[in-house]
Amino acid sequence: MPEIVTVEKFFFLLVIYSIIGWVYECIVESIRQKKIVNRGFLNGPYCPIYGFGALLDVVALGWCRDPVMLFILSAFLTCTLEYITSVVMEKLFNARWWDYYDFKFNLNGRVCLLGAFAFGTLSILLVNFIHPFFLSFTERINPTLFHIICAGLFVIVIADITITVAGFSSFDNKLKELSVTLNNMKDNLDTKVNSSGAVEKISSVYAKFTQTLNFQQRRILRSFPKLRSIKYGNISEEVKRFIAKRKNK
Repeated sequence: MPEIVTVEKFFFLLVIYSIIGWVYECIVESIRQKKIVNRGFLNGPYCPIYGFGALLDVVALGWCRDPVMLFILSAFLTCTLEYITSVVMEKLFNARWWDYYDFKFNLNGRVCLLGAFAFGTLSILLVNFIHPFFLSFTERINPTLFHIICAGLFVIVIADITITVAGFSSFDNKLKELSVTLNNMKDNLDTKVNSSGAVEKISSVYAKFTQTLNFQQRRILRSFPKLRSIKYGNISEEVKRFIAKRKNK
């Protein structure tokens, strides 16, 4: 029984830190883009990478009381997690979800020094103040109520992951079909339509394509403005520009 309770606590804390991470991401991206941004891969207000990063910090570095050492080790640990996550998500979805090429001192655009500094600083607060507080909070919750809360959260998160992945998984295939359509159209337009007419016809293809995107695909494209298809990068960029243009009209 104690092992189950331990697992429940870790899961509860995973969700809490994922929510905190989502708030952090929304604030940072809203400031960068100068507009309110609802950030996150999933539908709910949580970013699991922050939850896993936080738990990795407290499990691996909870023993460290030297703030300088904690800063250095946690910055390395969390950036390693971010780098691996970037690679894994790229392989799973054939898309680059974020990049830091516009930041100085980045590593393959997947992590950057500024991010390492932010994560290192937040980790000091997490290990010394935030985690002890929430760990104490879980111990004060009625056990039966805690089981119900964790069960409910588990169902919500698993359902969210399933819906999101299922909804977005077809995006790459849709881009492939669009690429074929555009290539065939351009071959025919070269000799039959003037340049303005060609642009008009191509725009209409993009318009029809955006109408085929489901809710998850539209939401993710808005949440990750730097998302770029590995195989169909130029087309995915044009799709995002077209959606943004239509939204601003």
